[in-house]
Amino acid sequence: MINSDLEISFDKISFAVSFVVNFVLIYLTLFRINQMCRTYKKMVIIFAICGIIFTLAKVIIRPFSHNYNKCTLFFSLNTYLSQSVVQFLLASSGGLFTIILVLISIQFLYRFLCLLHIKKAYQFDQMSSVIWMIYPLVPGSFYGLSVYFLCIPDKYADDYMKDVVNEYYGMKIENVPRFIMIPYASDNSLRWKNLLFFIFAVLLVWFHYAIMLYCGLKMHFNMKQELKKFSVSNQNLQKQFFYALLVQSLGPTVFLVIPIAPTLLVPLLYPFLNMEIDWQTGWLYSIMGIYPPFDSIAFILIVAEYRKVIIRMWSIR
Repeated sequence: MINSDLEISFDKISFAVSFVVNFVLIYLTLFRINQMCRTYKKMVIIFAICGIIFTLAKVIIRPFSHNYNKCTLFFSLNTYLSQSVVQFLLASSGGLFTIILVLISIQFLYRFLCLLHIKKAYQFDQMSSVIWMIYPLVPGSFYGLSVYFLCIPDKYADDYMKDVVNEYYGMKIENVPRFIMIPYASDNSLRWKNLLFFIFAVLLVWFHYAIMLYCGLKMHFNMKQELKKFSVSNQNLQKQFFYALLVQSLGPTVFLVIPIAPTLLVPLLYPFLNMEIDWQTGWLYSIMGIYPPFDSIAFILIVAEYRKVIIRMWSIR
């Protein structure tokens, strides 16, 4: 069995802290920060809003997972909404996870353009915000829909996991809002729908990580030379934005990608592991709630103007 009360309390605390910290970040960005361009302000605000939504979704959906040999069971412990509604929200939460990663990759791309390709950065600024604001919804929706349509449970999947669900969680599997990922059938042949989901998930994550890595390395190795084009104050600001981005990419990596990676990769690698697997991996989802306040606090601490504004506001009181 799982300690559901402890999990609920942790998720509620994560949401409360995320709401307060991100609300402060949004307020400061909108009304108190002057050295940040309008486009980047929008990115910071949207990212903060996503952090609030993400932690709120965890409180409502209560996602959990269990890895059993070649299977990953992704399900909800929500007991007060209808099963069909929770199942839709469960798939959507995976899409939200992808949207957050995409937003970070867009920020990396924009900072890369601001530092190394000023004219293209101006074109980015002039481009309708709707374009880059809508783009994250495309891979996010693709991920969510792939969960919903490629991982919908069938008889083989339910039969494979029903005893596990009953033993560990005291529930009948048909009453649980769930998605089941089993890439191999009983004869070790490929279950293509589930396998396609794993392929799509890995490609979506690593494509956008590749953008972050490429832009990050380019900025790192060219920053010293390129900063000579800016004033001294602007040089410091560009450095702060770069370091803030690095930390913002570290947060999702540590608190989102690393926790979810075992639940996705173990079923694919199971035929080569030569071991029995029976893990309650759902506690990893509680770790995910740490990332929104972590990223926002780091951003406020690294970008000097936020620190100065907060100190002035505090001293006035």
